[in-house]
Amino acid sequence: MSFTWVRAALIVFAAAVVLLAAVFFVYIGWEGMGPFQGLSMIRINRQYRNRPMGEIIFYGASNFTLWKDLEQDMLPFIVQNHGFGGSTDNDMMKYADQGLYSYQPQIVVFQSGSNDFVIGMTLEEVYANKTKMYTTFREHLPGAVFVVLSMLPLPGRAGHWADSDRVNAFLRDYCDTHERMIFVDATGDLMTPQGGFRPELYVKDGIHLNRDGRDIWGPLIKNALREASGSGPELL
Repeated sequence: MSFTWVRAALIVFAAAVVLLAAVFFVYIGWEGMGPFQGLSMIRINRQYRNRPMGEIIFYGASNFTLWKDLEQDMLPFIVQNHGFGGSTDNDMMKYADQGLYSYQPQIVVFQSGSNDFVIGMTLEEVYANKTKMYTTFREHLPGAVFVVLSMLPLPGRAGHWADSDRVNAFLRDYCDTHERMIFVDATGDLMTPQGGFRPELYVKDGIHLNRDGRDIWGPLIKNALREASGSGPELL
């Protein structure tokens, strides 16, 4: 077996691994990770390119991406699922031109989880990033109502929960002091009365909600959409 043949075989094998990885990440909703960033916008724009402007958009990380029946669960509200897995607040700002602003939504539901902590950001950096993100989004979508979902109590990332809970308090205060922003805190519903985690509401990784978890989360979001849809005459 010649060296040239072996090298060619290794190149083909490596290319196949990269292709399979890309397919896998797209399938599980984590195409926002690493070298596969950008595939998410192709998928989203292909799926929603023929939909009317002004619909409700869910914009966030993998707990949106993996919610395959989100549109059905949110009825009678007409929504679009623009979630892309692995996304951080920086990613959400980076892709907002493609995945958010161009759709001119009247209501946006935001959810960004602990990915920022996982990549090593400090609590202070997360505060600053969220302030920058929502300030930028409000400048581009001045007439929209923002529904901001709390960070979830993830059993699979229990070590980040104390900081995540602090971020939730920050988000509550931010929404309380800015117009057309609604904070939805799911903490009490997704934890035990004693403040413990509920792994039965998540898939095996302890990071993504299962059907039981979404059955709790979904009605909280729909209640916020009812509030948001009554926030002004343009949102009837």
